[in-house]
Amino acid sequence: MVLAFSFSLSFTNGFVSERYLSYLIENDSRRLLKHYADQINDYPAMMNALREQLLFDCSAYDKHQLKHITYNDYQIRRMTLSLPDGTTCTSFDGANNQDNRVPLISHLTDDISLWVATEPRFSQQIMVVEQQTDKGGLNVYMEPLATEGLRNKYCGDCVLTSLSSEENLTVAFWRGDASLLSQSPLFSTKIANGLRLNAFVNPKLLEQYKHDFWLPLFLLGTVTGGLCLVLYRLFLSRRLSLHALIEQGLERDEFVPFYQPIVDVSNNSLYGCEMLARWVRAGGDTISPMEFIPYVEKSGQIFPITDQLLRKAVRDIGKLNWHLTQQVMSINVVPDQLESMDIMQKSLALLHTTKIAPSQIAFEVTERKRFTNLTMASDVIEQLRDCGIDVKLDDAGTGYGGFSYIQQLNIRSLKIDKMFVETIGTSDIKLSLLDSIIAFGKEAGMEMIAEGVETFEQSSYLAARGVTLQQGFYFGKPMAFRDFAYYCKSMVSR
Repeated sequence: MVLAFSFSLSFTNGFVSERYLSYLIENDSRRLLKHYADQINDYPAMMNALREQLLFDCSAYDKHQLKHITYNDYQIRRMTLSLPDGTTCTSFDGANNQDNRVPLISHLTDDISLWVATEPRFSQQIMVVEQQTDKGGLNVYMEPLATEGLRNKYCGDCVLTSLSSEENLTVAFWRGDASLLSQSPLFSTKIANGLRLNAFVNPKLLEQYKHDFWLPLFLLGTVTGGLCLVLYRLFLSRRLSLHALIEQGLERDEFVPFYQPIVDVSNNSLYGCEMLARWVRAGGDTISPMEFIPYVEKSGQIFPITDQLLRKAVRDIGKLNWHLTQQVMSINVVPDQLESMDIMQKSLALLHTTKIAPSQIAFEVTERKRFTNLTMASDVIEQLRDCGIDVKLDDAGTGYGGFSYIQQLNIRSLKIDKMFVETIGTSDIKLSLLDSIIAFGKEAGMEMIAEGVETFEQSSYLAARGVTLQQGFYFGKPMAFRDFAYYCKSMVSR
């Protein structure tokens, strides 16, 4: 497994090295050419400012100004004036005023254009900004600063960076050997004013990067493969150990029910409670259901845990004389339990050992896990209903089935999830969903219980909309039976 990772990653060195080289050259090119892209937008203002400093008569004053400006601006290589009568003057007397130029942007503005000029003495191509006025033409030759920066970054003929105009399809060679143009560019991107930047790479540079990347990728594959192997073994070890610990907990009868009250706020009475699972280890540590419920739902251990909890719960509730009331205890089940009457029969057998009426028991099925056989589930739910036991849809609106379960399974009670309740008093869009769920439940004549009620504001909002059965920390946290018994007595004495 480790070797497989190692060789797999090392075989990707061609792709990785190409992407890495492309990343380097693109960043370098963007950085070094960025000032050109930025300056193009500034050229009109620059040319207008230069024009104001000249008389356009090639007098001694103009010649002085051309040399003075060029000397003091490091970005300008030279400047040339061309008068209508054919007279020219320049900041550098030895320059060839008839240089080979091709257009790059013909109309940067109405009177300004951008050209590429060849400098034979330096084997360079540079930008020329030209402004035509009624007094004559002003040409400003810009220094190829980006070219020199790229020249020092890579080998002499390894990289060619070109600039082309979508308007004229003209290419300005800023770096490297023109023969590389016969290849596909390593990357191509637009910069400004319809200009496109292309980068071409000599195959020998790419081969060098491939060679340099092989060993690091092989080592990375080795480390990754080893790490994955260790994590996989840890996962198996944890899974096996958790499974064994749960089996041990079942044997030691460590799973106990906690109870969270459900209050009818219309008359401030106790509607009932929801039975919740807790795992109390032999040493007294209580393990949160989030630590084991997701696993036992997948492993199937949820079935004996539910039976263990239910056996204890009916014994506890029997001590409260609930058979003399209409109070209801809700018990959480998963879809698998409602898809088999044989599984439910064990739970029903436990109910026969108590005086509690079947109508005081309700099963809550969550949407977290998908039903696999809705027809069978519907039959089981009808049989439970015939026995007087209600089935509620828990976490309504948050899982797989949504409200389609209400129709397909003929469910008549739903619990509004905390996710919607906690939006009360906020501008969260889910608040409108809460109102829609409530409206749906009222229209369908369903019993509704709101979970996760933690504030007076939330309780009042729900009660004002007819949701008077409420559950949450505002009324009481999940508690052991002894504390719940005291809570029940305090509700009676109110």
